[in-house]
Formats: sequence, structure tokens, C-alpha cells
Amino acid sequence: EDKGIDPLVVLTKNDLQDGNEVAEIYRNAGIPVLLVGTDRKDGIAEIRARLAGKISAFAGNTGVGKSTLLNRISTAFARETGEISQKLGRGRHTTRSVELLKLERGGYVADTPGFSTVDIERYDMVKKERLQYAFREFEPYLGQCKFQSCNHVGEKGCAVCAAVTEGKIALSRHESYVAMFNEVKDIKEWQRK
Repeated sequence: EDKGIDPLVVLTKNDLQDGNEVAEIYRNAGIPVLLVGTDRKDGIAEIRARLAGKISAFAGNTGVGKSTLLNRISTAFARETGEISQKLGRGRHTTRSVELLKLERGGYVADTPGFSTVDIERYDMVKKERLQYAFREFEPYLGQCKFQSCNHVGEKGCAVCAAVTEGKIALSRHESYVAMFNEVKDIKEWQRK
């Protein structure tokens, strides 16, 4: 959100576990979500259409099926894929470097290596003053808090926190916001560079 990237959440392997509950969290936040299964064509045409003419990146945890999904979008990609690990109960890491792939209908998509954790220290952090705008579901409540300097982490009279309590904002999304806020709240401007 802070960088102006138009997100699309694709929940893969929906045939193995129903992703509708997670999908609703992001849909309620105003983020488009598609559910796809490993053995079905659900959503593939829509993903192709959304990628056409754009520069996109597939990012996500190791083993979620990014390369498999790319192969379903275009057989010309022929990305290496792995089987589900019986020991770990999830896919195995197969992509080891970023590769930019040309799409048949124009544009490019980057296949990226999966990750098991996100190392915040390695990335450009969103300034604490801008973080509230990175959660689009907060927007209707911004400016409605009792105090103008509200950080939306639990202050009395916070309209965002009230919306969480009322179920209008998903608790998990607010918890993510609070965790990110706590990561950046004490960082001074000179430390960001």
C-alpha cells in the first residue's frame, strides 16, 4: 500500500484446505482475493487477465505453490516444482533465484524464492506516520479518534480499535498493524537510511 503496489492475494492449494475464512479477512479489507486449487482451473483465467500487460511478482512462503501456479498460467514457463513433504506437511523450496518471465499476453512476472520468515531489517520500512495508511480498512476511521495523535494501538477513544472490537476490522489485521508499529515506532529518520 505504501509503495502504491496493487495487491492481489492468491490462496493456492484451496483443494487441500478451504481458504474462504482467510479470503474474507482480506476481502473485507478491500484487497482482491482469488482461491485456486492444485488440480482445478478455478481462477487461472482471471489471474492471467490481471497479470497481462503489467510487471508483477509472485511472493509468498516456501512451498505455497508459486511455481506450480506459474506453470498453470503458461506451460512455456516449465518451472521446477516439488512434492509435498510428508515430514513437514508443506511444499519444498524449489525456486532459488528471482527470474523475470515474459507473459504471452504482454507484461512480465517475477518468480521469487519463497521465504519462511520476513527479516524486517532487510527491507525499506514504512514510517510510523504512514503505517496507518498501509491498512486500507483503517481509512474510514482515520481522523475520528478522540486524540489527533492516536497511534491506533489501543489508545482510549481510538476509532480504529473500536472498529476492531465491533468486528468491522479483522483482529488479525490489527495485530499485524500493531506488530509493525512496534517495529518502527522508535526508529529515527536518520536510522532509516
